[in-house]
Amino acid sequence: MKPLFKKALAGLIALLVIIACNTETGGSGTVSAAPAAQPVLLKVNNYYVTYTAPKAPYVDAQNRIMVPLRSVSELLGAKVGYDPASKTASITLNGQTVTFTIGSKALSVNGGAASMDTVPALYKNAMFIPLSVLAANLQIENAWDQANHLFTLTGDNLMQNDLIKLGIEDFEHGAFTRPPGTIISENAFRPVSYTYDSASGLFSLKAKNITGSDVAEGAADVAVYLLYKDSVQFPNPDRARPVVKKDGTLEVSVQKGTPSGITYVLVKGRLLDRSGS
Repeated sequence: MKPLFKKALAGLIALLVIIACNTETGGSGTVSAAPAAQPVLLKVNNYYVTYTAPKAPYVDAQNRIMVPLRSVSELLGAKVGYDPASKTASITLNGQTVTFTIGSKALSVNGGAASMDTVPALYKNAMFIPLSVLAANLQIENAWDQANHLFTLTGDNLMQNDLIKLGIEDFEHGAFTRPPGTIISENAFRPVSYTYDSASGLFSLKAKNITGSDVAEGAADVAVYLLYKDSVQFPNPDRARPVVKKDGTLEVSVQKGTPSGITYVLVKGRLLDRSGS
């Protein structure tokens, strides 16, 4: 067993008793958390990536989605190096290497000079880079949904770090955390906005029913995972799953269960088959 996963496993076991306090309601109620609602901009495989410490993905002045360098390594599986003296990051994946410099429109692709229309930024000692530029040059399959302002990345080598692959994926299929029904769709609800109050640890999400039909009671499975440095907080498997009308919304609120800082908030919007229940 890998050392990192041993550490993650210990954290997961410790947190299995900390089930997120989720409340869900159908309709179009108002999120009551103090921070302003933020749009959900990024999806990687079946996960919507809502929050990434120290700042959620955001759109810069050039309409580029910016993500922290750390997430490139941990979510996309790229090899990342950073030189603080030159403020330059080197990112390698799929046999491609891209180099960015904070404050510069110039970049290097496999040693060749190139340019872009925006600049990487520094926020709380974290480098933020334009995701679309990175994805194009690393040959990651990607798509931009203009209607919903959602950028999607797809690939078998993405979202493969231990906490996600071995932690979430394996543990949620165990008796303790699996949803009460067979998953028949991984693309039934699309998160559209959220708030995160870091002071209180409250995360609130609004997700839209995109199945094209009413969703029966018990069939909605909007799962919110709070990731910490070496552990995961799972959603409450017994949370309410109300009826959600066609094109209606479902609201989920999750209270952080540990004093540790959140590194990521990931969401899945699934549909369950409850015909046998």
